[in-house]
Amino acid sequence: MTARHLRTPSDKIAPDVLCAALEILDELGPDGFTVRAIAERADVAPMAIYNHFDGKNGVLEAIWADGFDQLRTELGVTTGDAEVDVMAAGMAYRSFALEHRAHYTVMFMHRFVGFEPSVDAAHLAAGAFQELVNHIERCQVLGLFQSDKATNVAQMMWATCHGYVSLEILNINFSDKPDETYIHLLSGLRNGLAT
Repeated sequence: MTARHLRTPSDKIAPDVLCAALEILDELGPDGFTVRAIAERADVAPMAIYNHFDGKNGVLEAIWADGFDQLRTELGVTTGDAEVDVMAAGMAYRSFALEHRAHYTVMFMHRFVGFEPSVDAAHLAAGAFQELVNHIERCQVLGLFQSDKATNVAQMMWATCHGYVSLEILNINFSDKPDETYIHLLSGLRNGLAT
């Protein structure tokens, strides 16, 4: 008698596919990110990915949305001390990127041909950025940061953090103390934004 392959329960397919997709991105990078590879890793038929995600772009959308939702949560932590919070947001950005490299790759580091985030997913990205804007606005109200438009100041901070983190992920960081160097970068940025 031959062993029958049991079907994966429908409610397990989406989480299994996302887990497999993130593993593939971590291990093989964007070049290894195919429906066939994801299906094989998740132990589902390729058609299951089309049925549950409408294909590869749907998987990318789910990773993008999950990543920005997590990042928004991590950036949005507040303690009541505006200056501490804005520095903590900078630290949270780096921690997220280093701990969730596959998400970060989809969100920022690689342009997947044919993938364009939906309006809903773009709103999640805007929500993450808004958390940083909120921190900046609280600092401005207290007179800690320049009075330029908060979105402009937040963009400067986001771009600076992203640049450092991207170089670090790509192994183009020559600092022998990357953690300490990043803290100095944030401190310098904070001082540069001070009134």
